Amino acid sequence: MKKTILSAALLAILGLTSCTPDSEEGVIEMGPEIVEKTTFRVTIKNAMNYLNVKKIGEGPLTTTGSTFEVNFKATKGTYLSFANMFAQSNDWFFGTQTQGIKLWDGDTPKTGDISSYVKVFDAGSEEDEAFLTDFPNTIYTAPRQAAPNSGPADDNNLVRDTGRNILNYMSAYLSYDASNKYFTLKITKANREALHNPGFVTPGILVVHTQDNALYEVGAPLKANGFESLAEDGSPAAIYNWFTEKGSTGAPLRLSSSWSVLSPGVAYVHNGEQSPLFTNGSAITTANGLEELAEDGDPSITYDYLNAMENVTAVRNSTPAAPGEALTFEIEAAPGQRLNFATMFISSNDWFISNNQAGIELFNEDGSVKSEFNINKNYLYDSGTEEDQSVGFGNGQPMNGNASVSDDADNTVRRVKQLNDVQFGKGVINSAAGVTQFLDDRGGYNLVDVSVEVVN
Repeated sequence: MKKTILSAALLAILGLTSCTPDSEEGVIEMGPEIVEKTTFRVTIKNAMNYLNVKKIGEGPLTTTGSTFEVNFKATKGTYLSFANMFAQSNDWFFGTQTQGIKLWDGDTPKTGDISSYVKVFDAGSEEDEAFLTDFPNTIYTAPRQAAPNSGPADDNNLVRDTGRNILNYMSAYLSYDASNKYFTLKITKANREALHNPGFVTPGILVVHTQDNALYEVGAPLKANGFESLAEDGSPAAIYNWFTEKGSTGAPLRLSSSWSVLSPGVAYVHNGEQSPLFTNGSAITTANGLEELAEDGDPSITYDYLNAMENVTAVRNSTPAAPGEALTFEIEAAPGQRLNFATMFISSNDWFISNNQAGIELFNEDGSVKSEFNINKNYLYDSGTEEDQSVGFGNGQPMNGNASVSDDADNTVRRVKQLNDVQFGKGVINSAAGVTQFLDDRGGYNLVDVSVEVVN
């Protein structure tokens, strides 16, 4: 939405030109120039999703009572999804409900028999033969097929519940070791030895995530993520490689580095290619509120500081964003101005997410609004105000008490180039640029998905 902004002086004379008593004869003094502003909407989605992925098992479970066991870490706010092929079928698999299994209820980890959360699904990728009643005469079922992915396509390509009782084939159990903070998933093959098709359980895939449909979506075709190879051929290799794919710098392309809420934030527009809020490589030298935002998730001082500056406009919100949720701002900008934002990475002591110092270009050189915006230059910054503790576990972090801790030995604002994933056990993740944008082709921490649009 464009609005015409008139100065108070121009409004006072109702937009008319005038001559003052001191004017030279014949000279008309014009009122202030009309400046047109455009309203933009910036959305900062908390994109943290795929937090851990592991293969399940080495070879198929073929005898009653044989088991798979896999250990994994998961913090509050996360879900578990897993899947294993129903071997000796065309494309059936054992899998969790599409939203996954919630792993925590408050401070209590999910434990015990979880078989009721698991179903027998048809992947909808290959036509079903009579494998349950006439397996010897099938030609496209694993392991009888001559080659992977060789069967005819299913007329119904949607993932669907077969309605069969999971306990006829397998059971699943979760336990938790509080001392090591590890869950253990145990899958046990049921007794089907006397039946024509014993329904072997192949190696599978496990993913810890925050949003629904991490592996597949019931009622929709399979995703292009390698799951078809698991459902038809019993191999988790393709989907494991999809989850663990790396960008051009060697950092993860899809796996998020950690779980965190994003704090209420601030969005602002400014002139020039230098943010008025921070300078990379320099210490915070003014009471601009960045310390309060980066340590406590409070944008109020920053909001007031920016709005007191000439040619800077800031807006803020008051609601944090958990994974899958978003911070949304609408802000007016004049031609030549750039857009930036800041929000705290809550599971830290003093880290914040922002665009680079230049900000996001909104206008072309002629003052017209850009048709598309380069929003990938979003990074994770250390504000340099407080000593860093392990992500998600420090008592100086807002969600863990926000206790006072020592000052940072390095007081400069700087990009976080390395993050040790203690929360999920993936080890050290390196991103030399500190990239936070989900699916940035360089790879990174996959924390946010930022978008900018013109309101109208």
